[in-house]
Amino acid sequence: MGMEHKAYLFDTNRFDRELKPVINTSVLLSDTKGLEDFISSHVGEVRSVYTGELLGIDWKNSLENGGIQELCDIALTLYYSPDEDMGLSYGWDALNEALSMTSIKFPSDYYILGESIEYGSFQLDPGGLGLGFVYSKDIAIMYNDLVSIKSALNHNGLPDPNAVLYQLTKSELLETYNELVLLYSAAYEKKWGLLMTF
Repeated sequence: MGMEHKAYLFDTNRFDRELKPVINTSVLLSDTKGLEDFISSHVGEVRSVYTGELLGIDWKNSLENGGIQELCDIALTLYYSPDEDMGLSYGWDALNEALSMTSIKFPSDYYILGESIEYGSFQLDPGGLGLGFVYSKDIAIMYNDLVSIKSALNHNGLPDPNAVLYQLTKSELLETYNELVLLYSAAYEKKWGLLMTF
C-alpha cells in the first residue's frame, strides 16, 4: 500500500508574512534561535506535533532533537488545524495520474501535492515524506478549473491511468476526485491555501 495523503486548510498569506522569513533566516544562519523565539511568542496557539495539544511555556521539554525541521513543524501549526485532515487517503496517486491526462491549467502535481519550499539545498519537509503548499492566490483558479472539467468527467469518467497499478476502480477514482473538489471548495470559501503532506 502507498502513502496516505493528508491535506489541511492553511493560511498561506499569514504564513508568508510571519513565518517564512523566520525560516529563511534560520536556514541562512544555521541557527534555530529565531524559530525558538517565534514559537515562544505563540505559546498557547501552536501545537505539539506529537500529541496535538497546545504548547505551554515548557514546550522545549517535548522536543526530540530541536532541529530546524522539528521547530518548523511546530511553528506551522499556527496556520492550520492538525486534527482537520481533508486528504485523499490512498487514492491520490491514481488521481494525480488521471488529472495529468486532462486539460487543467497547472501541473497535476500542484493540485494534489502542492509546491515545496526550498532555501538553497534546504527543503522544508519536517516529516521527511514530502510537504507542499497550494497558495491562496491560486485556489480560485484551481477550484474553477476542477469544477469546469467535472461535467466532462461525469459523462466520460476519469482517464484510467492503470487500474491494476493503483488498485482503484473508476468509481473510487471519481470519489477521490469529488473529495479533491470539496477540499478546494473549502479553501476557496475560507480564502486560504492548502498544506499537503503524508
